[in-house]
Amino acid sequence: MARSTRKWERLLTGKSDDPWSNIMPSPSGPRLSGRLVAESRPWEIFRALDHLGRRILFLVHNRASTSGVTLPKIAGLDVEARVRSEDDKGILSVTLENADNADIFTRFTDDIIETVAAAGDEVTAVQSFVGRTWKWHDLLKGGRKPTLSREVQLGLIGELWTLLNIIAPSRGLDTAVMGWRGSQRAPKDFELSDLCIECKARGAASRNKVRITSEHQLDDVSGHRVILLVHTFASSSKEDVGTLDLHEIVMQVRSAITSNAPQASNAFEAALEDAGHDDTHEYEVLVLHRAFDAYHVRDGFPRIVPGAFPDGPVEVAYDLPLADLSAFHMSERDFNDRLAGKD
Repeated sequence: MARSTRKWERLLTGKSDDPWSNIMPSPSGPRLSGRLVAESRPWEIFRALDHLGRRILFLVHNRASTSGVTLPKIAGLDVEARVRSEDDKGILSVTLENADNADIFTRFTDDIIETVAAAGDEVTAVQSFVGRTWKWHDLLKGGRKPTLSREVQLGLIGELWTLLNIIAPSRGLDTAVMGWRGSQRAPKDFELSDLCIECKARGAASRNKVRITSEHQLDDVSGHRVILLVHTFASSSKEDVGTLDLHEIVMQVRSAITSNAPQASNAFEAALEDAGHDDTHEYEVLVLHRAFDAYHVRDGFPRIVPGAFPDGPVEVAYDLPLADLSAFHMSERDFNDRLAGKD
């Protein structure tokens, strides 16, 4: 709370509470000597000055966590991913090239720190760091957001249906909103205190399979059960009762938040923005929710996870036939018990 308060004080009053004050420039060379940002714990974010005195924010992480990451090019900033030679750790950094923009750089990096600090695992922390740089890239560029593809629209409808109709009734709307990670390109769509849920949405007439887009999506998470939740949607028209498009499901969630969890409104709108939703866009995907199936991801589950191919490819995407998952299918009662936190 104190971090957020300081950030908004700087934003609203223009006060120069400079977090880079009293940091000594790093020696010439690739090694950076910085000051740990205590609020970022357990993740290691540092503020530093390079040997030229330029301001830098960087995240230290296991190098495997940046698998497949794409970085934006932002005028006046240098966004970089590299490997630290002395310990093989990954470094994600953003460097301010012109000190005249120090004020806005502080606001930018405050936003990164606050977002990364909320991450539940290191992969999510890295994705959050990169995701915020892309959001600021889009903001500074001032461009209109691209319209979401049909596939992404259906996937987002599935995530919001899960939030509103599955997690919220069991754990509360506030918890459901705060646990939604899919908008941040995190490995799992929902991360709760003891449970991670990865959502997939498929058409009723499509082939009986789902697409797994990363080796991290079905990976184990320490202290959590992992569940694959597969929604089946049927194509519909605007005249059909219960038809959903992206605007409709967003409106339903917003209405529920206004009535039952207004304190979650800002977090939901920020996540919706991260997901690429735009109230001004037209979305053509119209569907009816038909069913969902839950699968317990545990030992023996057919999946590709990090380290499965130590010397092989990363960012692996593959199709998972649902017919092969019958041994892991959860009954409605078992799924509800897991969702309620019962062993």
